Amino acid sequence: MTVVPLISNRLVQWQHQRPQGPWRLLALPTYRCNVKCGICVRNWYPMPDFLFDELPDERWLRLVDEAGDLGVRSFVIGGGGEPMLRGNLVTEMCVKAKARGMEGRLQTNGTRMPEESMKAFIKAGWDCLSISLDGPDAAVNDAIRFEGAFNKISTTLHALRDMKKRYRSVLPTVSIHMTVTAQNHNRLEDMVAFCLDNGVDMLAASPLIENGMEDTGYLLNRDERAALPSYIRAAVKKADAAGLPHTLLNLLMLVEEAESDTATGKPACPEPTNMLAGAYCLEPWTGVSIISSGHISPCCFFWDEKAESIRDMTLAEAWNGSYMAVFRERMLQGRLRGECVHCPFPHSEEHVALKKALQNTSKDGGNVGLPRRLITSLRNHGIRGSYRRFKEWRVIRRATRQEHKSRP
Repeated sequence: MTVVPLISNRLVQWQHQRPQGPWRLLALPTYRCNVKCGICVRNWYPMPDFLFDELPDERWLRLVDEAGDLGVRSFVIGGGGEPMLRGNLVTEMCVKAKARGMEGRLQTNGTRMPEESMKAFIKAGWDCLSISLDGPDAAVNDAIRFEGAFNKISTTLHALRDMKKRYRSVLPTVSIHMTVTAQNHNRLEDMVAFCLDNGVDMLAASPLIENGMEDTGYLLNRDERAALPSYIRAAVKKADAAGLPHTLLNLLMLVEEAESDTATGKPACPEPTNMLAGAYCLEPWTGVSIISSGHISPCCFFWDEKAESIRDMTLAEAWNGSYMAVFRERMLQGRLRGECVHCPFPHSEEHVALKKALQNTSKDGGNVGLPRRLITSLRNHGIRGSYRRFKEWRVIRRATRQEHKSRP
């Protein structure tokens, strides 16, 4: 994970009282949706009215420039609803984000993908389309999503694959995002096969957010939970053998972490700490979400009408404003919102790696001498392993220098 040291470098600046801009920004241009999926939180919690007072196109497009000016490197357009309901706007945002040099990812249900948008994504060099699919066939997927979903998504995948061939482009890559439920937990190997057969570049799998889903029939029972790790490992073996990138190991980590928490009764809240490296979640310092109404949020997991809004201020003003400052302080103190307690992100592979990198930096003060590093590396990894790590270190150092040069 080359980006982990780069993000960690920004966090170190925070610890030295030098606030930095967010590494990633998630834009949620609409909470409207064209479908009704069984596992969607919209079915179990009413959406507040303010979410449907959407920012106008001009403000969203201006946000892209503000994100670039603030040093955002990863620009994600996602859903509380289906982003492509504002397809013209979303396409313009994608093109503009790439023109500003940001890495781009669009999360979509894949049912509204016009040819004009696909062509624009390819020509702009948009990085990734993440498409939701929860089963390798219509019987499984449509039982979780909605009737006809599988065929619509398959049509989108084939059209995109054909257009990429026509333009001789590998971008955008396509990632299938699967939410694991009682209906599909034993079909992970089949999902790997589906990806290989349909030109999909990556399989991303995540656990179902269970809070509020108790009576829906989507939760795994005790036997299914016990069997899930073996299904994951089998899918990992199949994907690795075929060279298909995936997040299955991250899924396995989250599953095992959840079982460990349940077994030990480990508290969800951390001990209060004054050190950023000890914060329960680092997302309030590394990322930011802008929801449909313009309100700022530390992550994608909740919205708050009391938060500051870019309707009234710039992104930089909101990022450095009182709402985010208070939220960060509460996170440092271990005073978590209920949504934070149930969020799986702090247990994810990315967050664990980032936290470890920051803790190591904090431990040695960020200034370990080269001789000491060399001796430690030789002892731990041998000559060949140390040389390989040295080459990786050079790549990271070059990226870090570039990060400093491009930072406003």
